[in-house]
Amino acid sequence: MQNSPLDRSLLTNPIPQPIVSDLTKWLWGSSSRGAISLKADSQPYFNFYSSKCLEYLTDGGRNIFQRTHADVVNISDRILRGDEREDLLTYIKSLKGGSPTSHSRCYAEHSIDLCATLLTMTDIGECTFRLSMQDFVTWTAGPLRDALTSHFSPTRSLDARDAKLDSVFTAPNLTRIGGIRILWTSNLANHLRLTENDAAVFIYHHASFLKMCQSAGRTLYPDGFVEETLRTLALLFPQSDRTVSSWLRSEPDVDRMVARCGTLRSRDRRFERFQYWHDRLIILKQAFDDSKPSTLTQWWWDRRDEVQWYTFWVAILVFALTLFFGLVQSIEGAMQVYLAYKSMQ
Repeated sequence: MQNSPLDRSLLTNPIPQPIVSDLTKWLWGSSSRGAISLKADSQPYFNFYSSKCLEYLTDGGRNIFQRTHADVVNISDRILRGDEREDLLTYIKSLKGGSPTSHSRCYAEHSIDLCATLLTMTDIGECTFRLSMQDFVTWTAGPLRDALTSHFSPTRSLDARDAKLDSVFTAPNLTRIGGIRILWTSNLANHLRLTENDAAVFIYHHASFLKMCQSAGRTLYPDGFVEETLRTLALLFPQSDRTVSSWLRSEPDVDRMVARCGTLRSRDRRFERFQYWHDRLIILKQAFDDSKPSTLTQWWWDRRDEVQWYTFWVAILVFALTLFFGLVQSIEGAMQVYLAYKSMQ
């Protein structure tokens, strides 16, 4: 007999509301209800939660220990308390009983990685069933927070051409002007990473998850990391820009909260204000600046150089008017010849 909604199988999809409520209270507590509606804004996270559980339960669930949501909570609680990885492996061994084999250790490793991934919305550990293009955080020893701090350390090895990111640097303009395709990701390790020979960029869009972590005050990430990540979303999706909101309507699978992260002031768009995402922003900005319009649509949206923009469209207008009046004169000449011919008959 099941005593708690969390005793239900991980394969239950979609997740019933009682399980969502219990997991929400466990993850973020009741204190996070003040800023946003958890029932509505947690849905993108639980879509991710379900998909990850199904991913790890491939091959009949032979790869992991967990079978119920309660199993996930039990291991995740220990991760949140700061248990080291070897202690977690010992704990899972005690649940399974007997001496660990190479197979059972791998089984336990995957169990830990699943819980860590669900807690952080970051792919933890290398799994054979994970997409090769995905970045991941390596966690082999110590507590998870140490692994995340090591992976997401401040990086300032590159120098920017300009001091700041101007207001034209938004997600819609990356596509409209730069021709850079956006790949939405639920893996924070992939955020702002260029791929496909700089023709596409990963953008982590789960602003609701970040805001709930921020509101609850419980996160495994380094200090200031969540706040800075939200600022990168405010940079790419400025709340005051109506074209951004309109553009996002054509992206139904994106977390709606991404358009409600605020708008950065000019001083906050300076590269020096970003520590963790500094280098990736510089690389993305350089790819954007180096792009050249190749279609009329891109020429229309590309107003980075207003003199060039006006010159191009004036030239197009002059060319169009020349064609138009040339066509009118040709038609007029043809009609005159026709009328002269008719009058001679």
